[in-house]
Amino acid sequence: MTTGTGRVLSGALVVALLAAGCTGPDTVSGPRATATATTDPDSTVAGDPTQAPVFDEDDAVLNVAIPEPATLDPMRLQDPGSVLVARQLFEGLTRWDQTQERVQPAAAQRWTVSDGGRTFAFRLREGMSFHDGTPVTAQTFKFAFERIAAKGNASDLAYTLELVDGFAAVNQSGTSQRLAGISAPDPLTLVFRLSEPFYDFPAVLTHPGLVPLPPAAVRDVDEFLASPTGNGPFQIAEPWSPGQPVILRSFPGFIQTPELDGIRLLPYPDAAASWLPFVRGDLDVAEVPAGQLEEAQERFGEEGFQPFLAGYYYGLNIASPAMKDRRLRIALNRAIDRSAIAQTIYKGSMEPPRGIVPIGMPGFQENFCLPLCRYSPDAARSLLEDVPEKKRKVTLEYTQGEPHGEVARFVKRDLEAVGMTVRVKSYPFPEYLKRLQKNDQEMYRYGWIAEYPVADVFLSALFASDSPDNHSGFRSSKVDSLLAEAHAERSEGRREQLYIQAEKAILKDAPLIPIGSFVTHWATQSDVQGIQFDVTGGFDAAEVALAEE
Repeated sequence: MTTGTGRVLSGALVVALLAAGCTGPDTVSGPRATATATTDPDSTVAGDPTQAPVFDEDDAVLNVAIPEPATLDPMRLQDPGSVLVARQLFEGLTRWDQTQERVQPAAAQRWTVSDGGRTFAFRLREGMSFHDGTPVTAQTFKFAFERIAAKGNASDLAYTLELVDGFAAVNQSGTSQRLAGISAPDPLTLVFRLSEPFYDFPAVLTHPGLVPLPPAAVRDVDEFLASPTGNGPFQIAEPWSPGQPVILRSFPGFIQTPELDGIRLLPYPDAAASWLPFVRGDLDVAEVPAGQLEEAQERFGEEGFQPFLAGYYYGLNIASPAMKDRRLRIALNRAIDRSAIAQTIYKGSMEPPRGIVPIGMPGFQENFCLPLCRYSPDAARSLLEDVPEKKRKVTLEYTQGEPHGEVARFVKRDLEAVGMTVRVKSYPFPEYLKRLQKNDQEMYRYGWIAEYPVADVFLSALFASDSPDNHSGFRSSKVDSLLAEAHAERSEGRREQLYIQAEKAILKDAPLIPIGSFVTHWATQSDVQGIQFDVTGGFDAAEVALAEE
């Protein structure tokens, strides 16, 4: 059985995330900024010249360029701007430690696992409060999670709770408003009961949207969207409205008082628009445009260059007559020059693949894609000699727009060069999704993003026999067994090895063409200290400081 947590996003949302233009790692979703950002970090929030400044002149305030946030509601998080803001406003049960590459306690002080990986009991830290002074309790977590799961709320984060007992009654049939598998036996104890073992569940809970909320804060939704009440290291300093900067000030009631007095999160249309203000010194942190990577590396270092857990692939529907022949599928893989795609189209924002699981996933350093992904037109031609000529044809489908059209045309040329007949078809996004659900395509583009660092996100979701996001026609009792064994394995090291065995088994059958995985590029001014960028594409500012001049 596939785990619900393996599916990072629904098929629709995953493709949407990778349907944006070639800006940075090509993984931005949601509305992009349509207006030029406020370039003066000291301007007032709403542009009212009579409004008093939020910060004093000598306050330590970090100025960060971000894509415009679509929302500040945790259960609506999709786009990178919203996620980055949420990471400063809220604190979940667990967090990802990039330095140690492991899940660490956050709002939870500790947790225990029992019942073979089905029951997780979290003990909250004493004395934590929301920004309005309301205590953070187990019940506020339970309330927030049931809000996400509720059928009527249609939250795209609901997939993270699919394994919790009672999820179907709350999210699918709508016959209950309470998740039977979440209980709060006392104010500081939160217990999850899962429908099947999943020892990686604490990693799922690192998702920035899985955070507590005081029920009173969301009674007025409009007010909450402008001034969300969080429990994180920073709090809203002024009401926010779309198109405006998000201004945060430190919250002294947090676990540890932040070094910074505040943060200005300034929206820009893209990395290119924010680069000149950054170079000028108006910004402390900004993403690097693709054309400025060498200059940025030389001037600002490469500490902000991090693998991003997002993969770009072409799926091969092995259930279709055109893709039944494994020799053909291997030939397609060997015919494509992935390095050229990464260099000429993505210009440094993509790396050739190491396998199905992207570079940067803990425990997945070794390149298992070499036998399948090594570029060799001669090997591809040799394999195709054993394939009947009438079967050396394929229809390649993708979503309309660039850079996906450019990638598709590049792949078409490579395949035709080894003797394939290739028909390329593009579809508007909604129509493309419908075609994916019908599972009648031959070769199709897709992307997958991990919002928490667990290899299962890519393996169970895309290749488990019963996964709704498995459009490849791949079915393997061996792979299903390995994945189920991994879910129920207490040892982290042994769990990684089981996932690796599953990845190798999938690659051997070649039900996909891995194209590459992505890299995020951030730059910081020299006086920014303690900032740690991670594989989910952002950072937490709780321990960031600005060196005194």
